Amino acid sequence: MLHFLRQLVFLAALPVCLAGSDSPPVSFRAEIAPLLQRRCASCHGEESSKGGYRVDSFERLQKSGDGGAPPIVSGKAGESELFRLLIEKDADDRMPQKADALPAEEIALIERWLNAGAVFDGGDPARPLAELVRETHLRPAPAHYVRPVPITALAFSGDAKRLAVSGYREVTIWNPAEGTLARRLGGMPQRISALEWNRKKNLIAVAGGTPGQWGTVALVDAAHGYTARFLCDLPEMVLSVAFSRDGETVVAGCADRTMRLFDTGTGKQKRILRQHADWVQSVAFDPGGTRLVSASRDRTARVFDTATWEIEASYQEHDTPLSTAAFSPDGSRVFSVARGRGHVWHPEKADKRGDLDELNGDVRQLATGAFGVAAGCGDGAVRIYQGDGRKPWLTLTGHHDAVQSIATTREGVWIASGSADGEVILWSLDCATWISRFIAVPR
Repeated sequence: MLHFLRQLVFLAALPVCLAGSDSPPVSFRAEIAPLLQRRCASCHGEESSKGGYRVDSFERLQKSGDGGAPPIVSGKAGESELFRLLIEKDADDRMPQKADALPAEEIALIERWLNAGAVFDGGDPARPLAELVRETHLRPAPAHYVRPVPITALAFSGDAKRLAVSGYREVTIWNPAEGTLARRLGGMPQRISALEWNRKKNLIAVAGGTPGQWGTVALVDAAHGYTARFLCDLPEMVLSVAFSRDGETVVAGCADRTMRLFDTGTGKQKRILRQHADWVQSVAFDPGGTRLVSASRDRTARVFDTATWEIEASYQEHDTPLSTAAFSPDGSRVFSVARGRGHVWHPEKADKRGDLDELNGDVRQLATGAFGVAAGCGDGAVRIYQGDGRKPWLTLTGHHDAVQSIATTREGVWIASGSADGEVILWSLDCATWISRFIAVPR
């Protein structure tokens, strides 16, 4: 009888064993590296190495922290400090600290990788983890589009003869007056959240990433073959970008709650600002370049002195997450929008001066020009406001879907708007109507 029971136990366990043997090997490069970058790198990287432990390369990952216990014991997850800290029951000791425990499936993935020998398939063990992660997220753009994609970002060149348009894993360059495609720039982030054209250096800043997994800022040299440099690798999307007036600095607003400043010449990060408690949805300089306004999902907008990067003012009159903010053409006002409700306020006193009426739906972006401030609205209209807002000075209608992006030329004579159905419209303020329109899909 005992022998028979043992056979039953063996047979019951056999399907589980066979299923486990069929499981594909875990790839450090494609699975473990992105997980560590997303969950651990912010506290255990080059900038911050809590407990003396770093995960920013496989080489570093193998070295013990201040506690001395080996983080990785090949073939033995239970003896690996990396795994033990993930399943620690005491929340004060468990990793990640001050956050929820990792999902069970992510812990199981790390356990499988450790028990299978902690195999490294990323080439040089000293390569930064961020480089491995970037390679998994940067893939070719589709040769053909099955359907148009929402236009989430636009930017004019300095001479207004070219318009950069967001695509899927690419940025496309168009002749806006004729609606003809001039160039495709592939190898970009999966989603493009913002574009800005540096008119002094002829550089295009591309912000984006893969939601919840990776984010970056790319600088594309439009003067020399449209070559691209990637300035950062973050665990969350980069949502907005703006160039300083002299073109030497690009500021990025990020979903990891930071604002990051990069030197456009060297590409190096110069400063990190941690003044928001949630996503930084937009960043914009004033016309003189002496101040910058940020808008965050934490329901605040902040004005910074660009000489010191100290906060000059904090606007807290919105009761919902902000989507965007911009200065008026003379810099004397700030226009901000949260869930379709727009305010106009003083950038130093942070006191409200007016409202933006008739926005009619969500507004994702604002654009400033000599004409005033233009808002791309959820009902498909582009509305232009002046002074302290109230009623729009001009309303441009023509889109068949929500406007998701907007840009203006240097002189403010043209406005480009992009909608959720993939259409771009070029508007002339001289005649208050559109002069070209096209579906921004490469053919």
